[in-house]
Amino acid sequence: MTFIVPGRGNTELRASNSITYVAGTTGANAAATAIFTVTGDVFVVRLVPFCTTSLEESAGTPSLALGVVGNTAIFLAATTATAIDGGKFWLDTTPAEVGAVAVPAALKDIAVTANIQCLVGGTNNISAGVIRYDVYWRPLSSDGLIVPA
Repeated sequence: MTFIVPGRGNTELRASNSITYVAGTTGANAAATAIFTVTGDVFVVRLVPFCTTSLEESAGTPSLALGVVGNTAIFLAATTATAIDGGKFWLDTTPAEVGAVAVPAALKDIAVTANIQCLVGGTNNISAGVIRYDVYWRPLSSDGLIVPA
């Protein structure tokens, strides 16, 4: 017989962090930017990135991937940065979602033990733009925690 006991392990929690991309810092080519600090073991129920200000490039073709330390694209593979437009969800490598959309499998139901980050790749920097990242999660270990980095 299974008993479900309400408590910390059954509560869905939320953390949110907005990242402003600037060439040479958070938008630097081949650089990772921490979005959330993860302590212990957690279960990501869903991770929803929403672009509030379109990403721009200084030159070349930068890309952006979303993952964790050691698995840089577990959530989203490299996406051409300039395809991530303001007012749209970034839920796949060809973002066009406006209004409402189902969250894809790659962005939900993932066990995580490392910090959540984005990685700039491609041939240049992301010079401007803002993405808000909302993560809904549950702790797996007694010290499981996600907080904005």
